[in-house]
Amino acid sequence: MSTETIIAAILTFMIWSYVLGDNPAFRIAAHLLIGTAAGYAAIVAWFNVVQPAVRDVLLRPTPVAALPLVLCALLVARAWPPIRHLAAIPLAFLLGVGSALAVGGALFGTLWSQVLATASLSLNPIDAHESQPFLTSSFFWQNLAILIGTLGTFCYFTFHVRPRGPLSGLRATFVRFWSGVGLWLIMITLGALFANAAMSRFTLLIGRVQWLIEAFGLR
Repeated sequence: MSTETIIAAILTFMIWSYVLGDNPAFRIAAHLLIGTAAGYAAIVAWFNVVQPAVRDVLLRPTPVAALPLVLCALLVARAWPPIRHLAAIPLAFLLGVGSALAVGGALFGTLWSQVLATASLSLNPIDAHESQPFLTSSFFWQNLAILIGTLGTFCYFTFHVRPRGPLSGLRATFVRFWSGVGLWLIMITLGALFANAAMSRFTLLIGRVQWLIEAFGLR
């Protein structure tokens, strides 16, 4: 049995000791995990982000290429009180770009794509080359569920404004009904995601137990 296998087995049991409550063995293993992950992330960031950026600036000294280094220098300036206010410039830039990417990704990468995919759905089984009638076609029920789920979820996030006009009551009833449908669908989705996360944890546990059994030759 190799030294790496023994160390891995010891760390595994140290992590599992948390079942007995918080203890020094678990804290040591958790600190080793966090420290190793942080060190790995720092090395990857240096060789894949910082070092190529510095190399590009040195090889092609242009104002656009030097802008990231200037922003990083201003961010480091937060450690010196006399020029600490300069760190607000890169922080504002990071928050603005991050917010724009998040909103744009959610809008065009998720919501708009879902709208286009739902709008292109067909409830006719003939389009799926099925000869079954509507009520017995899995294609029909699957696309109908997607259509209802998308409509209900979008209505759940509708801003509630006091409706006006002759059809205000109808609009309020429509939004209220589909908001309730969307709420139930969101709850079902979150439950499915939680169950999937729990199953993945059990899968990791079973895989680790199998690895220990094979490593110690108990099978």
